[in-house]
Amino acid sequence: MTSRTHHEPSPTAEPTPDTVTAALWGWVRLCTGAAAQIYLVLLATLTAIALIPALFGWHSTVIETGSMEPHIDPGDVVVLADLPDDQPVPLGGVVQFISPAEAQPSGVERPILHRIVIDHEDGTYATAGDANAEVDFTPLVREQIIGQARLLVPFIGLPSLWLGAGQHLSLGLWAAATVAALLIALAVFVPRARDDDDQEGEEVEDDTQELPVLARRGALAVAGTAVLAGLTAWPVPPSTAAFTARTGTSASWRYVGMPAITLGRARDYALLASGRLTDHTPGGHPTSVGGSVGTYPGLAIENLQSSGSRRNVTGTVEPGTTAAAGAMTDARALEAALLARPATVSRPTVLTGRITPGIYTSTTGTFTVTGDLTLDAQGDPGAQFIFRAATITAADGSRVLLSNQARAANVYWASTGSITLGISTTARGAYLARGSIAANTTTGSPTQRLTLEGRLISLGTAAGGGVVEVNRPIITIPT
Repeated sequence: MTSRTHHEPSPTAEPTPDTVTAALWGWVRLCTGAAAQIYLVLLATLTAIALIPALFGWHSTVIETGSMEPHIDPGDVVVLADLPDDQPVPLGGVVQFISPAEAQPSGVERPILHRIVIDHEDGTYATAGDANAEVDFTPLVREQIIGQARLLVPFIGLPSLWLGAGQHLSLGLWAAATVAALLIALAVFVPRARDDDDQEGEEVEDDTQELPVLARRGALAVAGTAVLAGLTAWPVPPSTAAFTARTGTSASWRYVGMPAITLGRARDYALLASGRLTDHTPGGHPTSVGGSVGTYPGLAIENLQSSGSRRNVTGTVEPGTTAAAGAMTDARALEAALLARPATVSRPTVLTGRITPGIYTSTTGTFTVTGDLTLDAQGDPGAQFIFRAATITAADGSRVLLSNQARAANVYWASTGSITLGISTTARGAYLARGSIAANTTTGSPTQRLTLEGRLISLGTAAGGGVVEVNRPIITIPT
């Protein structure tokens, strides 16, 4: 074989426009080729992560819906392992289970991927999506669990999801981008054989030197086509994260800590409002508020005084102060924490009789306390009682009582609307409303007073909110 003859340019020669253009084009080719190769390698790596565990007896599923957001998104692939018989059910863990036909609107059983949030005394469990405010309606038994989440692979199931959902535009754009990346990688990083037209005056190399080039191109093309086809027709069943962590290890699947239920800087406040506080008692008597009162950003505080002959507030009065601003910030954080907890019990409107600890929501959107409502902590002084509804009302003369070491400091009422406490009510706990709060404000005799061991807080984030009105209150802050 004859050797090639190269004509080296003079080192002192000035660059020509052609050489400058060639250099720029070379950088463009290099950058686009590198980007295409990075994308293809990432695609292939994620695909391998999702599929290789199947060799060890694990299985994968594509997530169809978004109730596990922000931790798991639609199109993510979750890799699951079987739950051994001698291993306890992972409270706080993410599991895949078969939801029975009678629990599905379609009447067909289907796999669900949700988090186990409650361990019931009867041996059943409650599940919930991380994005859902309520727990799933149907209790879970161990026999329904078909896998515990171990690994999350982001985005890789999107093509299959698009195909199943008929989102052909998204699927087509992704396929076109992937094919383009494959062609760029072939053109830039796999050298092509030279022929007579490549460089004039050079000898043609032996045809056998084209074989490695063709082999590399063919292997890359086959691999790319396989990945493209495999992702489009993903060979695993989907799971619904039904409405009723990026690649990680099992540690990513433990229960994500909810925001703490704490009053923070609102702890010292008996009355707090974003707009106005008003005591309707004539002359400010016989009101007794054992704690501070404040407003923010509002400034109006009427008939509540911490000094002078008509002093009826044992703490400080904070109209629009920095201290009140901090208290309001923490009160809103408390409300967010209360609403973030998945409910454990759904009840009808009326609250009466004896109730054990839990997170209660109303099936009608309204809670009304009538007669005596006894909160039974069952000997646990740390037991919490949380009540959530659109509106919360305490009927005239109703009482909230504490039993078996229950504490008012662990009782919370959260309303996305308004709260009304009737005449002569005995209330306990922190009452937080996005709307207004009215306590004992209707016409009654001087002996008909509101007795509250707790707090009234109007956050003012709903229409008509930001106002707390009381009449002849006796308020103490629980410890």
